[in-house]
Amino acid sequence: MAAIMRIVAVAISLSLNMVAPCFAQAAVDYGSWDVLLRTYVKDGQVDYRAIQASRSPLDRYLAVVAAARMDSSVSPSERLAFWINAYNANVVRGVLDHYPVASVKKVPGFFDKIRYPVAGSELTLNQMEHQARMLGDPRVHFALVCASSSCPVLRSEAYVPERVEAQLQDQAVQFLGDTSRGMRIEGSALLVSKIFEWYKADFVPASELGWLGRLTPQKLLPRIEPYLSRRTAEAIRSRQLALAFLDYDWLLNERTGDRGEK
Repeated sequence: MAAIMRIVAVAISLSLNMVAPCFAQAAVDYGSWDVLLRTYVKDGQVDYRAIQASRSPLDRYLAVVAAARMDSSVSPSERLAFWINAYNANVVRGVLDHYPVASVKKVPGFFDKIRYPVAGSELTLNQMEHQARMLGDPRVHFALVCASSSCPVLRSEAYVPERVEAQLQDQAVQFLGDTSRGMRIEGSALLVSKIFEWYKADFVPASELGWLGRLTPQKLLPRIEPYLSRRTAEAIRSRQLALAFLDYDWLLNERTGDRGEK
């Protein structure tokens, strides 16, 4: 019996040694992406020219993205961090693949035709965005950055599972407090980003929008109030404001002084 127990113990030990590397490989390493963001992104503006001159950190991270496994064993916070980072990194890749360019709108199929290797599949940016949206947290719209001036700002750090909740909270506060990108009250109108027009059903249930699908300040307020100052929330609540959408600037979110000839 003792001999049998020793054999079983050895077998279990060998099994654990074989399985452990698999679990280690399942975790996504955001290190090279984080280094890139901290080095080349300032106040949401990206030094694309410098990244183009030294793409190895980006390429290392994109290789990790391509090989990652996003199966049922992956936690919601890991999925959230993964898809936000994967989208943002492939947007940067898409810009660099066509650099110099004044706007991603000048690249045919930038969002819906060009495919990139992600988690064992070939996906467009729209499909990556869909994966992030499917996680049911509308704050992803304040974190997904489409390389344009009216997008939410690109953070100078990677999203990571252990802090993604706090990072998204901060992104929401920043974006909605940005009067040029996110929201502002002007006269008798509440002006908000077109993100709320394009993805209104992600913020307000269809049942509340009504058969006309009409978004109003009062319908939107409960979804964004946690990220607003008390003064701003009270102004929206107490005033009869019309809802209007800010013009969307698709100019590349490139750092001032970095733009070359387009």
